[in-house]
Amino acid sequence: MPAVSIRTSDPDEACGRCGEVYFPHRLTVLHDPATFRMSLSATRIGPVSAGLLSYAGEVRLTTGELETGYEINVPLDGVLYTRTSRGEVCADPGLAAVYSPDTAAMLHGWAGGGSLFGLKIDRAALETQLADLIDAPVRSGVRLDGSITLRQGPGRQWWALARSLVELAREPDGPLSRPMVARPLVQSVITGLLHAVEHPYRDRLVTCPRRPPPESVRRAVELLETEPELPWTVVDLARRSGLSTRALQEGFLRHVGRSPMAYLRTVRLRHAHADLVAADPARHTVAGIAGRWGFVHLGRFAAAYRERYGSAPSETLHRLG
Repeated sequence: MPAVSIRTSDPDEACGRCGEVYFPHRLTVLHDPATFRMSLSATRIGPVSAGLLSYAGEVRLTTGELETGYEINVPLDGVLYTRTSRGEVCADPGLAAVYSPDTAAMLHGWAGGGSLFGLKIDRAALETQLADLIDAPVRSGVRLDGSITLRQGPGRQWWALARSLVELAREPDGPLSRPMVARPLVQSVITGLLHAVEHPYRDRLVTCPRRPPPESVRRAVELLETEPELPWTVVDLARRSGLSTRALQEGFLRHVGRSPMAYLRTVRLRHAHADLVAADPARHTVAGIAGRWGFVHLGRFAAAYRERYGSAPSETLHRLG
């Protein structure tokens, strides 16, 4: 699905376009139809659809069974009342509503107008990632709890991470859309969700994994050193190394002293430094070189670069270029 950006006063168009991004549904306008307005800005990255959805007045959305995926809705203002066969939730900016497959849903809100961030995760992607995290089969259709508090604990940490997808939905062609950035971000959001929401497998996420053999960790390090330009995720690296995700993470902490993604950032920082040294400052910029290696926040890149090399990236580019 390409990026979607729509503003409409036609309820039928609103229902159809929103259903293409998330789930088919029936839309009931509960205010003066002449004042109906809907806007949607959304994008899809691999198994995830992320979007910002707003209505100008009170509406009700009713779906059939959500067979193809899981969804998380976070109101950015106001209150959204939701109901599934598993319970009712009054979601607000501090409490996300969560929807699992094989259940219908009803959403009722926007009495004074409002918006939400909606995240849809393909069913197979979430269940495969969960199985990889616990290194065991997962029964299809994981029963996620109907809500996540975003004010504290794992839910607050997850929302801090997922907010990056809010920015991506606002600017689908921005720097966060680069595969080197977007793919690991999506994997992290799914993993963070599985740690933040209650479900039958959650306790198994905190059990100690089996210790990986050192040669498997060395293989993973070699992959990152030789192919740093690939849009690596922890899941990708674990599969290429013959390990579970958790075993890979434990092995890196034990044998390398940092996480796989932290090690990858170090490798990419080294390559960015080499490019800055060799670049012609008349033809290249710090932002362009940083972006090439997956660094989209220039302030963070500059801080990490200065800590490692003792000078600003711009100084390297103009002094040595």
